[in-house]
Amino acid sequence: PSNAEVEAKLKEAASAGKPYKVISITGVDTSTGVLADLKNLCDISRAVSPDTLIIVDGVCSAAGEELRMDAWGIDFVLTGSQKAIGVPPGLCILCVSQRAMAQLPPMEQIPNYFGNLQRWLPIMTAYEKRQPSYFATPAVNLIGALRVGLEQMHEQPGGMEGYFKAHRDMKTKVHAALDGMGLQLLTESSAIASNLLSCIRYPQGMGPQNILPAMKDKGWILAAGLHPECAGDYFRIGHMGYSVTKKPEYIAQLLQDLESVVKK
Repeated sequence: PSNAEVEAKLKEAASAGKPYKVISITGVDTSTGVLADLKNLCDISRAVSPDTLIIVDGVCSAAGEELRMDAWGIDFVLTGSQKAIGVPPGLCILCVSQRAMAQLPPMEQIPNYFGNLQRWLPIMTAYEKRQPSYFATPAVNLIGALRVGLEQMHEQPGGMEGYFKAHRDMKTKVHAALDGMGLQLLTESSAIASNLLSCIRYPQGMGPQNILPAMKDKGWILAAGLHPECAGDYFRIGHMGYSVTKKPEYIAQLLQDLESVVKK
C-alpha cells in the first residue's frame, strides 16, 4: 500500500474509536528488494494514530538501512544476525521500546517459552548488574561474533552514519554497473530499491538456467527469485556488511563475472 493508503486506514480506524494496536512495516522486502519509506510511515502513524505501536521487520534492512528507533518513534525492531550486521546466521535480535514493554502480557499468558520476553527480562537485568543468572544457554560463539560485527560497524569512518553511507554508495555503483550491462531492476526505479539487495531481471532470452549455474561455476552463489508471481523472472544479489566495508573488491569481481556471463 502507498503512504496515503496507510494514512487513510489509520485515520479511519482512529475516527471509529478503534485505532490499530500495531502497524507492521517491512524495512526491505527480501523477495523484491523494495525499500520501505520507513521514516515517513512512522511520521504518519505517530501523527494520526499515536497509540499504535510501530513494529519493523528489519531482517533484511537493520544496520545497513537508516533506522532511528528513538527519533522515529519505533517500538519494536526484529532482525537477524546474518545480514548487514555481518555475523553468521543463528541470532534473533530484538530492540523493544519501553512503551511496548509496558504492554507485554503477563508471563503465563504468552504461549511461547523461549521467545517469552517476560522470562528473559530478569536475566538481562541481572547481566546489566554483572550478576550471574540463567534461563537457557545462549549461543556464546554467536554472541562473540555479534560483538565483533558491532565493533566493525562503529569502526567505519563516520561511525554508523558512515556505515549507512557506504551501503548507499555501493548501491549506486552496483546499479550503474547493471545499467551498463543492459540489465533492469525488478523495482520500478533505483530510488525505491534497497541499498543492501538488488533484484535483477534476467536479460531477454535468458533465465535461471543461463545465469545461476554459470555464476556458480565462477564461484558465486546468486539467489533465485522469490516472489511467487514472478520468481522465474529475476535473481538477487546481496551487497551488505563485510562485502561493502571490508572487501568491496568481492562485489567488483562479481559484477565483472556477471557481465561476462550475460554477454556470453
